[in-house]
Formats: sequence, C-alpha cells, structure tokens
Amino acid sequence: MTPTIIRPMDLRARQIRAKWLVRIGRKYQTVTETLQFGALSLPFTRIADPNRVLDEVAEAEDRRERLSGERKSGDYLHLPYWAELWDSAHAIAHWLIRQPTMSRMRVLDLGCGMGLSGVVAAACGASVLFADLEPDALLFAQLNSAPYHPRTRARRLDWRQDRLDESFDLILGADILYERKQWDFLNPFWESHLAANGKILLGEPGRQTGEMFLPWIRAHGWALAEESIELTRPPKRIRLLTLQRDSVPI
Repeated sequence: MTPTIIRPMDLRARQIRAKWLVRIGRKYQTVTETLQFGALSLPFTRIADPNRVLDEVAEAEDRRERLSGERKSGDYLHLPYWAELWDSAHAIAHWLIRQPTMSRMRVLDLGCGMGLSGVVAAACGASVLFADLEPDALLFAQLNSAPYHPRTRARRLDWRQDRLDESFDLILGADILYERKQWDFLNPFWESHLAANGKILLGEPGRQTGEMFLPWIRAHGWALAEESIELTRPPKRIRLLTLQRDSVPI
C-alpha cells in the first residue's frame, strides 16, 4: 500500500525556510537537492562540504589547545559528524516510505543530524520531534522540516542525561551505534521514552560495533528483527534493526 504523503503548505513553508536559510547562511555554505523516496520528492538542504566543516572545527580546537595548554576529552569535543548525510538515514527513509500509514504517529528522530529520517516521517503524516546535541544540526532539521510545520519540533538533547516528559510510537536512530560507550546511555533512554507497543528503528552500515550490538541488546531484554536496504547511489547495503520490548512480538 502506498502511504499518504502530506503535501506542504507552499506559502508558509517558503516563509519558514527563508528564515532558517538566513541563519544558516551566516555560517555555512549549503546545497539544496531533490531526494526521491518512492512517491516522495523531497527538497533537502545540507552542508555543501562536510569535510571542510570538520577540518575547520578540528583546526579551531587545535588553536585553543595551543593557547590554553589544555586538551579537551572526547566527551567535550563535539566534532560535527552531523554535517554528513549518512547512508543510514537514506535507508531509514526508504523503510518509512513503505509503511502503510504513519498518520498521527509520534516519532522521535534521535541524533537527527540534518533531519532526513524525521522529515520523511513527517511527510508521511507523523508528528516528529528532532533531537540532537548540536544546535547547528537542529537549524538544518528545522529548515528541512519547514513544509510540515507545525507537526514538527526540535530540541537540543543529550541522551546521556536528558529526559523528555513524553513517549513515542517510533524512535529513529541513523548510525548512532558506532561508539560502544553510548549504548549504556541509549538503553535507559529508550526504556524511558518508548510507548507501549512502540518500536525503535536503527540504521547501521555494517560497522564492527554494529555486529557487537546484536547480542548486547538482546541480553538487555529487547526483541530484535533485522532486514537490509540496498542503496543504489552509491551502491551499499544498510542493515536496519527493529527493537521492541521482549514481551511484545515484532
């Protein structure tokens, strides 16, 4: 069944996008391209050169260290990995567009980056909260989700310590499993925010840590289902992991 795509309100979308483009343009060079997911043609604005952004942040940090004589630990150095549009987000988008209905679903795009997964969920009718540690990532998420306002929101969030006073039917995570130490924070966060009968959908591009995650998450009381999505440009297979509480069959 083809999902219902909620069409944007053109005038309001242009006004909101213009506001965010001005803010983003003060700091970043961007490119807007049309992405295709099934019946959905999606205009999406991203960082033009993510490697340049990463290099600039690293160089600025090196200068600060030389001046201060102190080196920040990894917990405090926020490298702009969000500036890359990860293949896992594309795979999640393809999965979302195949769902028969997402209308009225409450969706959390966790570690949203520039917002691709959550924007597609919103286009399919869901109410979406974009959450990321990095404020600049949220600027892009708000820009890209402008056509679906006011069913979209954005919030700065550190899953290691922050909690929300709400739960979600679907929690999305595109390539958020790469760092082993984060699993001990993600697990209680998911437990606190997944609605009854809700699902977690994780995109994982075949990292070694992704393979290690499978027995780890099962041991923590989650039922796990796996499937894969074949991307064509560039050709790549992305593993999708669906989690539910072990008492709820997938």
